[in-house]
Amino acid sequence: MRSSGLAVLLVTGLVTAMAHVGSVPAAATEPSTTATAPPKEVITDFADPEVIQVGATVYAYSTSSSRGTVPVASAPSASGPWTIRGDALPTRPSWAAKEGGFWAPDVSRRADGQYLMYFTAPSAANERMCIGAALSTRPLGPFRPIDGGPLVCDPREGGDIDPASFVDTDGKRYLLYKNDGNALNNGTPSIIWLQKADADGITLVGPRKELIRNDRDVENGVIEAPVLIKRPTQYVLFYSGGPYCGNDYFTSYAVSSSLAEPFSKADRPLMTTETLDGAVRGPGGADVLGEHIFFHGWVGKCLEGGTRSTYTADLGWANDRPVVRGSRAAS
Repeated sequence: MRSSGLAVLLVTGLVTAMAHVGSVPAAATEPSTTATAPPKEVITDFADPEVIQVGATVYAYSTSSSRGTVPVASAPSASGPWTIRGDALPTRPSWAAKEGGFWAPDVSRRADGQYLMYFTAPSAANERMCIGAALSTRPLGPFRPIDGGPLVCDPREGGDIDPASFVDTDGKRYLLYKNDGNALNNGTPSIIWLQKADADGITLVGPRKELIRNDRDVENGVIEAPVLIKRPTQYVLFYSGGPYCGNDYFTSYAVSSSLAEPFSKADRPLMTTETLDGAVRGPGGADVLGEHIFFHGWVGKCLEGGTRSTYTADLGWANDRPVVRGSRAAS
């Protein structure tokens, strides 16, 4: 789900070419103003896709659905064909409530060969969403939750959601996540945090660092779904913005030359319903695998029986800033 925000009317196009203070200037090579090669729908009813490659096989994981707590699929390539392979997390952790979905899983391989899954689950103790972890010897699972409670869980900041792993070129491992401030409806900020971790990905080290927060009107109080990529000249932080429930959800990014420096948001979203000419409605929850970006979009109406399918599109770069093929420049 990657969001507990309620649908609020968001007018796509409020993000203009005018630079905001601290924003990223437009790339030297802009995407075409006419969308071509629209994104391809690859997995139905598969929200918040997390995608990894192990050998010649690609694996994808999603938010809970009728297929399981964390449905998992596999394919011989990023474009498919995809086959649902079952539930990667069949056992709920002891700290999680008996009811409620698990959101936005993240899977990475540790140096010891084990696969580490981060997930978001409802806490039985405080009724907020919290971040947990599980391990498996295989990418298909079954993943077994670690003992000792959630990794991150602070109801005072709205709970914590949307975990993502990042391993830098120096081998240091980090956990990214969002505190779900918008869930409180009292002005608590929603912030994307960077937290250093030991090699096990479970032991958190030192204080966390704020990367970005919900500080633009176009976001309607919501940012989430972080994914961090290291490019030759800078770090690129993909994120989603706006209320997840409908067409107004979008994908954008921010950049920084160093993890120690502030991140600057791009002037314009990377993907919106408008820039994709309606081929995907509410494109968000994105993940990156090589030259492909995966994300979900609505099929049907949110809260009225609608589901979110996973789509993929070609991902290019201009001056180390992302360009999605099929998404024209926002006006």
